[in-house]
Amino acid sequence: MNSSRVTAYLGIGILFTMLFAILGVAISEVHSFDVFWQLQNGRYMAETMSMIRTDTFTLMAEVPRHEHTWLHSLILYGLYSLAGYGTISILKGIIVAATAGILALAARRRKASWAAIVLVLPMFLLTSGGWLERPQIWTFLCSALFIWRLEVHLTRPSWRILWLLPLALFWSNVHAGSILSLALISAYLVGETGQSLIEKRFAWLVPGRLLSLLLGVLVVGLVNPYPSRLFQTLLGSYNLGASVDSAGKVTGSATAVFNMDWTPTTYQNEPLFYYALGTAVVIMLLGWRRLKFSDVCLLAGLGLMGTKLVRHIPFFYIGMVAILPTYLDSMVEPVRLRLPELYRKLAVLVVCCLAVGSFWFLWQPVYSVYGVFNTGLREWHYPIAATEFVKEHNLPRNIYNTYDWGGYMAFKLFPEYLMFWDGRQNSAEMFQLGWNVMAGKPDWEEILDKFDVNTIVTRASTIDTGQKYPLLDRLAAHPDWYLVLNTESSMVFVKRGSVSEEWLREHARPKERMDDTILSEAHLMVKYNANRYMAWWEMAQIYTRRKEYKHALFTVNQHLARSPNQNPAAVKLRNQLNQAVNASANK
Repeated sequence: MNSSRVTAYLGIGILFTMLFAILGVAISEVHSFDVFWQLQNGRYMAETMSMIRTDTFTLMAEVPRHEHTWLHSLILYGLYSLAGYGTISILKGIIVAATAGILALAARRRKASWAAIVLVLPMFLLTSGGWLERPQIWTFLCSALFIWRLEVHLTRPSWRILWLLPLALFWSNVHAGSILSLALISAYLVGETGQSLIEKRFAWLVPGRLLSLLLGVLVVGLVNPYPSRLFQTLLGSYNLGASVDSAGKVTGSATAVFNMDWTPTTYQNEPLFYYALGTAVVIMLLGWRRLKFSDVCLLAGLGLMGTKLVRHIPFFYIGMVAILPTYLDSMVEPVRLRLPELYRKLAVLVVCCLAVGSFWFLWQPVYSVYGVFNTGLREWHYPIAATEFVKEHNLPRNIYNTYDWGGYMAFKLFPEYLMFWDGRQNSAEMFQLGWNVMAGKPDWEEILDKFDVNTIVTRASTIDTGQKYPLLDRLAAHPDWYLVLNTESSMVFVKRGSVSEEWLREHARPKERMDDTILSEAHLMVKYNANRYMAWWEMAQIYTRRKEYKHALFTVNQHLARSPNQNPAAVKLRNQLNQAVNASANK
């Protein structure tokens, strides 16, 4: 067997091992908050044979609502009906691993070596923040398929490129991210047109096929229950999400500012993206011998998307996994040709070892969060016990619920109960009102009275940083709101006068037990993501009140080590705790 074949087998073996490892961690417990709204939407469509047209499951049921992910909802509900949450976990894993595999095929289509492919593939692990049961995973897969097929077209142009139209039809009905297909086609269209002009081989048929595909994708985007949605998303894409003004303050609509999906990209919150972007530019410049104008367009477009919003960064990594291996090969080609055969083999072995090492380095944190081949439901993420308590005791309507729990509660309680809001809320008015309550604004009680809310089901803290909801302080101090249930992550309150005094005497709990839930959920949050710096701060304050000074000192130090800004109150508390711990040790 010749050396080139051995090298190929080694690279292919490493590639399949990596893909299997990606599959293992991507098959994980269901933990997206959107998934239950999707399940409820799918069940509603299956049972009523009609589409969502209004905010059906909330207290603003008359507000118009268009759900562009309707097909994803049906797929999830169908899988759930067949075999429960495990099938959703498996679907997610297959889609994620398939995306990585297709990107490797796209790189191979560009004649990249297997060694270069496995060296770049670990970059795909940087997309793991998007490995959720949300419709965006279809955009991962479909964008990879588009890139692969467009690369095939560049090497063997034909009208077969129009076979992407059925995929575009599917894509536009599972996720509004299908507008990315237009950006990808445009990048290749502009790139190929520019390349042919530079090389003086311009022929109208080459860009003509891609232009036909672009127009075809625009047409099939209209073939869905909400035909205007594609163009609304396309026209509003530049203004999606929040932004950062000159003073460094995050600005935008309430839904953008307070939705962690729409975080604006800065060097402070995503330094790795900027390093990756710079590295990609350097690699392409050093590998200029294989430079293609379409790659420049792709890098520029995906890079620009990534600099706008954090949620767009994974698509930059997806594009780079497909195109960078070729440039790595080109970069080392002059050196490789000068090496004796033995040194070439050793160089390939070194590259493979680097690939395995970098993959392991990036895979380990994902594994520590998700484990491998874990199916089912991450139960603490959802108000399971609280929702059962509401049903069992037929608690009074209406319910105010935490934003990210609206989907789960609607799936379990609709139509007997309507939710206040949910994780896919698109009513700007309801979002603002819901946030004012959650943030304990001065009008929080007035808003609850307006909607005749008598039951509150809330988690302790925000899922992004772990900060305690200010609403809890308002409820703790209010004489008419009673704590009637607290679990490891949820609390239920009822308003006096909405239930009998006898029932209240039996079920009311001391409000001091709210700290038990805040502490418990904070521990769970940092277990899965230690960078939730406000969760550490909440723990430090509770441990201090309980005079558990060693625990308090540890947690306040964790908070200060991870907080993006120095918290003067935390610094002061740390100094006090150091004195208390030292005094205790000297006794």
